[in-house]
Amino acid sequence: MASWQNTSLLMLRTMLNDAGCGESKYPTSRLEDLLITAAYFLPIDINFNSTYSVDVEAYTISPDPISQTDGPEFINFMVLRAACMTDEGNFRNSALLQGVQARCGPAILNTSSYGQYLKELLTNGPCKLYEELKDGYNFSYEGKKIIRAVMSPFVSNDFYPPMGDTGGGQHNQGPNNVYWF
Repeated sequence: MASWQNTSLLMLRTMLNDAGCGESKYPTSRLEDLLITAAYFLPIDINFNSTYSVDVEAYTISPDPISQTDGPEFINFMVLRAACMTDEGNFRNSALLQGVQARCGPAILNTSSYGQYLKELLTNGPCKLYEELKDGYNFSYEGKKIIRAVMSPFVSNDFYPPMGDTGGGQHNQGPNNVYWF
């Protein structure tokens, strides 16, 4: 087992509240599957300084994230993504199993709200944190340079569409002194 697997497996178990509980809810093989699958998507989602290659079938990541300068970020994102995938799977299962339960006698009508709480976890849990951190990481210094390079041709565009292109040069100020860039 590679060193990134030891580190990330412990972190993921902790995030899923499955560490040190005696009997684990998730088998190690399932968590390893989640981690390598999450790692596969990271180079697509995130602009790391290192170029990572993930072989899902062989359970390998090269270069080893532990030895890279951006390795801690890679491992953190991998764990967050795996936790998010776990929550999404739990929510799907809950949504499929959830429903209305009725008994004939004595009349009981029960609607479970477990899915509602899982949805709240998806909305404010690891999935949200992953997306926020991913955006922040991608739009850091390198990300800003990329955005600036893409958007720079449009910086001097002061054309205000409602005024039309009459050639009169009144393209920079719209109604209510709003400037268009």
